[in-house]
Amino acid sequence: MLEVKEVIRKAESYLTEVMPEFANLEPELEEVVRRPKGSTWEITFRAQSRRNPTDESLASLLMQRRIVKVVEVDAADGSLVAVRNPQAS
Repeated sequence: MLEVKEVIRKAESYLTEVMPEFANLEPELEEVVRRPKGSTWEITFRAQSRRNPTDESLASLLMQRRIVKVVEVDAADGSLVAVRNPQAS
């Protein structure tokens, strides 16, 4: 069983490999979950879309959006299971 810090490092690496555009937004760790009796870790990252730094208009500020991705990693060996959008609550 992998330690939490190793799982997070692997998830960050998978994001860079699979979704470089998202990784370039410098996402932050939001949540780490391993369900009881679960065989995977779910690591949630969030980032803000970038805006044009020369455009200081209200419309530009309002157009920023929060992007969330969930990386699912096998708890035993750290292999990638999935990178997906979170399910709606």
